[in-house]
Amino acid sequence: MMLLSGCQLLERPVSHTPDNSEEQLHPCADENAQVIKWLDYEHRYISSTLDEKRKLLIEAEKRQQTTLHALLLSAPGQSPEQLKRALEYLSTLKISPSCSAGQYVQVRTRQLQLQLNLLDQQYTLERQVDELQRQVDALTDLERQITRQREEH
Repeated sequence: MMLLSGCQLLERPVSHTPDNSEEQLHPCADENAQVIKWLDYEHRYISSTLDEKRKLLIEAEKRQQTTLHALLLSAPGQSPEQLKRALEYLSTLKISPSCSAGQYVQVRTRQLQLQLNLLDQQYTLERQVDELQRQVDALTDLERQITRQREEH
């Protein structure tokens, strides 16, 4: 038995890096590295000029990196239409929530849903404010007309 196991040990490549053994213990190591790449790319995107942002978005779309493209579309400062597109992309992804990448996508999807809900509420409130302002203006005009009529009589 010892001879057989010794032969097996000789056939396996010997690793001298402790990182290699950690990767074997953590099946999500590749996904964790992916999250770091996404964060780096997002940071680069957020700190870029408008022209650079456009190029980075096009690059992510051309490379068919749906997750990255969606994450960039959901970055701060994007239009509501872009945010809705990002939510559609993120909602269709099939990523396991057991690793960092899946958890990160879930958190960003939830954040995006909340952000879009807040934008909808803001839009509704702005419409209510506009309607109230229209009513105030109408009442002010009516008050002026009544005041003029009193002054004339």
